[in-house]
Amino acid sequence: MPTESAPVFPAPKRICPICKIPFYAGSLAGLEVWHCAECDGTAWSRATLGKLRPDDTKQVLVPGEAERAHKTPPYFTPRQKPPFLICPLCGKRMKETKLAGVSVDLCEKCTCLWLDGPKLPKFATLLGPYKWRLTNG
Repeated sequence: MPTESAPVFPAPKRICPICKIPFYAGSLAGLEVWHCAECDGTAWSRATLGKLRPDDTKQVLVPGEAERAHKTPPYFTPRQKPPFLICPLCGKRMKETKLAGVSVDLCEKCTCLWLDGPKLPKFATLLGPYKWRLTNG
């Protein structure tokens, strides 16, 4: 007698919290990072940030294959950053906070870190304060 299998649903796409379009997996020091090809924002999971060392931040963010094939959607118009962001990893609200004097967005649930595009060069200065905040929170 045949048995019915559970329906298979595609994995949800990660959505940029600013542009509201799918964004892509990339890597830094061999660790997964999510990157928006339009606003240049990046999402960093707690697991990735916990494994990064300060020297790793000197490496270049490597876009994934899907991002290299990215074309701006015909309907896309650049957006301003909203008053608060929705975490692209868990879907909960993010809170803007200061780390090492730089304003970043942290998820209140999964502690994902969102960096707006121009803040990526300051990432090395944020890594230590982020880890300190997690352990002393």
